[in-house]
Amino acid sequence: MSPAALAILATLAVSAIALVGIVFFVTARPKERSETVLLSFAAGVLLATTFLELVPEAVEKAGGDGRIFVATLAAMIGFFLLERLLHGFHEHEEIHTAPSRWLILIGDGLHNFIDGVVIAASFAVSPELGFLTTLAVAIHEIPQELADFTILVAGGFTLRQALFLNLASGITAVFGALAFIALEHTLESRIAWFMSTTAGMFIYIAASDLIPQLHHHRKGPNALVYAPFLGGVAVIAALSAVLGH
Repeated sequence: MSPAALAILATLAVSAIALVGIVFFVTARPKERSETVLLSFAAGVLLATTFLELVPEAVEKAGGDGRIFVATLAAMIGFFLLERLLHGFHEHEEIHTAPSRWLILIGDGLHNFIDGVVIAASFAVSPELGFLTTLAVAIHEIPQELADFTILVAGGFTLRQALFLNLASGITAVFGALAFIALEHTLESRIAWFMSTTAGMFIYIAASDLIPQLHHHRKGPNALVYAPFLGGVAVIAALSAVLGH
């Protein structure tokens, strides 16, 4: 089988991980405490993914060129302006995460696109490297997709809508692979900028939407916020250490 075909099959498999969230919501929408726990976990996952994965990889791929962080700043400014616009559409809603549900879809879609590019690039080198890269991406995607699904449901989407939209954002990994196959040299030289942009998106979502909402948590012990947040960081840190990132 050709490297291109292997890359497409691998990204289809990785995209299917977006369905993992349904396992946690098969019976009913989460109660307030459960939602707080999951949102706290999501914030930890987003920040840890940014600073332990995306930023170091972006710096390495850019050859230490600090100018790539212009993309991080631009993404944060862009998301600020976009969220102001989305707040205008949701000004009568009581759901604080309504705007961030759209932001997470944009950010995760780009993140998955990058994963597709990386997987395709690995298969272009060798099937063995491609399979190892796919495994690494898949392991990282499980907590990430759970975090995304939680934000979508907390933001007001129905379970069916959240499942469909999360899967749609996951499918962008396939488009990333196809784009690499068609534009190998162009995309490979700019992947650091894609990573830096995604980092800015994830920082903005966690710091401006999720963490402020968690600060307003008043019901139950503070451990409902602290433990899942640190747990999300620990999960990504452990995966990074085990996979050598």
